[in-house]
Amino acid sequence: MSNPKIDHPKVFISYAWGTEEYQDKVLSLAKDLMSDGIDVLIDKWSLKEGHNTYAFMEQCVNDPSITNVLILLDEQYEKKANLKSGGVGTETQIISPEIYNMVKQEKFLPVVFERGVDGNIHKPTYLNGLLHFDLSISEQYDYEYQKIVKRLYGIEIYQKPDLGNIPSWLDSSPIVSTRTRSAYDILKTNSSDIVLTEKFTLFLSHLKDKIIQFKNDDDSSDPSYSKYLSAYTDSRSIRDEFLLLIKYVSYIKSGEQNIANMLEATQNLVCLENGLLKEIKLALLHELFIYVIAIYYKNQNLDGLAYFLGKTYFNNDRFGNRAENFNLFFSSHPNIDNAVNKRDGKKYLSGTAQYWIDSLDTETCSKREFVFADILCFNYAVFGKDYHRDWYWFPITYIYSDHENDLMHAFTAKLQSSEYLSKAAQIFGYDNVQEFNKKFTEIEAMYKAGNFREYRYPSAFERAPILCHEINSESLGALK
Repeated sequence: MSNPKIDHPKVFISYAWGTEEYQDKVLSLAKDLMSDGIDVLIDKWSLKEGHNTYAFMEQCVNDPSITNVLILLDEQYEKKANLKSGGVGTETQIISPEIYNMVKQEKFLPVVFERGVDGNIHKPTYLNGLLHFDLSISEQYDYEYQKIVKRLYGIEIYQKPDLGNIPSWLDSSPIVSTRTRSAYDILKTNSSDIVLTEKFTLFLSHLKDKIIQFKNDDDSSDPSYSKYLSAYTDSRSIRDEFLLLIKYVSYIKSGEQNIANMLEATQNLVCLENGLLKEIKLALLHELFIYVIAIYYKNQNLDGLAYFLGKTYFNNDRFGNRAENFNLFFSSHPNIDNAVNKRDGKKYLSGTAQYWIDSLDTETCSKREFVFADILCFNYAVFGKDYHRDWYWFPITYIYSDHENDLMHAFTAKLQSSEYLSKAAQIFGYDNVQEFNKKFTEIEAMYKAGNFREYRYPSAFERAPILCHEINSESLGALK
């Protein structure tokens, strides 16, 4: 059940007096909250000479008109709270019993306001069990501040998604036939590289033909949404056969070149088609490309990953043979979006993305890995060396990222390591770390200046994450 919205939030700010600079930061936060319609009680302007400080603090904590208490955390606050010293110690003695005795604690909100010298978060013992907001990282300040304001107004930051349908694959038998599985096993033999590559290329060619010939004899000029969605569901057998084949790529020398060529050739043939089936085939190729990136990242095949993302593809459509980036495989799918929305009686931000997540091949990758692959494509479009286009790949699945535990967060955290930074530079197509850092700094400066347009769904609070949301250029490679 969601929390009731609060029309007139009123908050008390608890903090430790530190340096003049720190107190100015606290006042600046208080003023920002006031300007956003939130009534703030803080000792600086609410407590006058001659007032009883204990009575003031006790009143602020216990006053039912105060909807929330913001507890600004830094090293000084932690020490004073744990030692029960000073004003912070007084507030701790008042607040801690309230927290311990509340079955549902929603009033007291810890906010990491400043980290220690070592970058650690300092939280008093009695607050250890509470989740916190984080205003200590300048690159994330605006985003976290907006989350706090939403919370103070009683607006859910992350809406719990509606309960979906039972996955169609739950009781299904394997889609890929035993004969096909046996045929692919030949790729594990000790044949020469030339023979294995020929076999692998032949299997890919058969899959290309299956996509091109998929339901071409069907009358799909104006199907119902259920029939249209059923047609896309039928393409899953091709998807699963393709994904099974890709699992053998480690046996093939430079297999990524064969895969990329097959996807490119298939895309160009499909683009020449007309009708509703064209959209289904383009959506399938869009999905397959994301799976390929997920597989290569999961296996840490960095050379192959860099190849797929950095390769020049050619769009051989009715307008001529044009050089493209991997955005060749991006397409919009309005009919699939509408069909999924009608099926579920919902209005998803992307019905296609919902369908992909619902029908995910978990034997190939997890949801986290699939969504990260989509986000990685977007970040390559922003930071990659060999991406030259005036629009970026839009990661339609980014809204399914678990913001507290997603692979994007783990990836950016590792960029503090000089060793891992070198690997990331390789993924993004750079010969050395210095070139990658230069590009990162350039995008970071644009972002800070407000000249970088964020990518998000029009009605979504969450934005498509980019690297400089979570790490700054000074932290890149700062650790061994």
